[in-house]
Amino acid sequence: MKSSNMHAGFTVSSFFKNNNISTVFTLCGGHISPILVGCESEGIDIVEVRDEVSTVFAADATSRLTNSIGVAIVTAGPGVTNTITAIKNAQLAQSPLILIGGAAATLLRGKGSLQDIDQMALIKPHVKSAVSVGKTRDIIPSLTNALNTAISGVPGPVFVELPIDLLYPEKSIREQHASQLPSNGIVGKLMTWYVDRHLTNMFSNKKSSIKIRKKKSIFARQKDIDNAALAIVNAKKPVVLLGNQVTQNKEALPQFLKNLNKLSIPTYTSGMSRGCFNENDKFFMRHNRKHALRNADVVITVGVPLDFRLGYGYSINSNAKIIAINKSAKDMKQNRKPFICIHGDPTRAICEIGKIINPPKCEEWTEELNLLEQKRDNEIVQQSEIKTDFVNPIKLCTTINDLLDDNSIIIADGGDFVGTAAYTVRPKGPLGWLDPGPFGTLGVGGGFALGAKSAYKSKEVWIIYGDGACAFSLAEFDTYVRHKLPVIAIVGNDASWQQIAREQVDMLGSPIGTNLLNTAYHQVAIGYGGKGYAVDDPSELKSVLIQAKEDAKNGFPVLVNVRIGKTDFRKGSISV
Repeated sequence: MKSSNMHAGFTVSSFFKNNNISTVFTLCGGHISPILVGCESEGIDIVEVRDEVSTVFAADATSRLTNSIGVAIVTAGPGVTNTITAIKNAQLAQSPLILIGGAAATLLRGKGSLQDIDQMALIKPHVKSAVSVGKTRDIIPSLTNALNTAISGVPGPVFVELPIDLLYPEKSIREQHASQLPSNGIVGKLMTWYVDRHLTNMFSNKKSSIKIRKKKSIFARQKDIDNAALAIVNAKKPVVLLGNQVTQNKEALPQFLKNLNKLSIPTYTSGMSRGCFNENDKFFMRHNRKHALRNADVVITVGVPLDFRLGYGYSINSNAKIIAINKSAKDMKQNRKPFICIHGDPTRAICEIGKIINPPKCEEWTEELNLLEQKRDNEIVQQSEIKTDFVNPIKLCTTINDLLDDNSIIIADGGDFVGTAAYTVRPKGPLGWLDPGPFGTLGVGGGFALGAKSAYKSKEVWIIYGDGACAFSLAEFDTYVRHKLPVIAIVGNDASWQQIAREQVDMLGSPIGTNLLNTAYHQVAIGYGGKGYAVDDPSELKSVLIQAKEDAKNGFPVLVNVRIGKTDFRKGSISV
């Protein structure tokens, strides 16, 4: 390639290649074109989406499911603003990723150039760090620091802003500015001198002054480990609560699960920790968590804060000893003061505890919870057989569960119906479940599926959609078709924002704002080049889902639009 055509896009792509980043997610724009061209030359897969928010959701899923960090690249202005929801979701879910945003030329800031806004002020509250790069020599150090920051300590998203004039070939940038400067007079000479000096400094190959920060790891104190071990071994009614953090250290996950099983403590999972246990494991619990917490004498929170999902900690027995294990010092102490705080990687902490103690003697307690577990499972089976209008949503979930491959990845996107799925669809193994996390974001499905299927082309990827959530990212079926990513999407269609409507009608007497149509979402999938089916007869459900699996094996993304009835399964669930 001629030197005149060299540009900083190749610098960015070389960083990706050297750090084993094999896929980037983007929506094209003139501000970022050099990066995409550079990635193409390096053989890096470029997945072009239909909405910038999906780039970040896809990068988020990549980071959660693999040992590689996810990367999203968007253009300036609205390209960046469209990602804010997904960035905030990643921040609250403690998911590491790199978002690269284009920006207006450094010399044209504040002069009314295309898509020129203060992106840094907008995005800083929602990321671990944000940096605007002003010189080509600072690109690699800035990206290196971004990667290290994203994965260090409490993981999270980072933002790197790369102005357009930094990325394009120096020769073309100089020619463009020269054509816009006054040709004569003292003003013209001064402006020419200023621009030349600015560009010379920007493109200079002098050594960068930016110091590369080392990755930081958090190690728990042995004193805290020993104190926790003593409290656990003496417990009569212990309970473990698992959160997303246990899946972040993927190399240590098998050893973590081995030691957790050794402790033989009744364990409840949430978020991505679903799937960490075999469904037949007698210590794995799915139901009656409130009962367990009200009666427990020791509660070990492993990578999960005591936020609204756990009643702000007050659903736990007031006399229980809380042992909080968390990467975040803030999350450890949220809402209720723990008996013991272990500030560190939860997977390593549990491994250390498992090495030094035998299981607590809590057989009667475990048996009590298992009996309640069996009772609730039997109730769910009975509820799934109740005749409703169209398809019973519980029956839909249990049928999906029966048809999942052992390596399936389940993506949950929605409200009421997906809440039902969280109790009835069981991931087959670790890293088999993806949901938005504590932000409760709708619209993650399309992007999450892109990240999951791009990373694991041989695995089944299922999106479980509520009909409200489905419309947020339905356009990504175009992306699935273009990139040959055969996902399976199931829409539980009750023509309603039902999670909101249920309580709104009861409390306020009106369904205003919650009504939807029985939209033919499957026809939209067909229009984009995928497969689509509609089901409103329960007798057809299983055969259609089997056909959907076959379509996916043959390379087609497929959407099954299932008309569902209403049940009391979710009555009393959280909607605000």
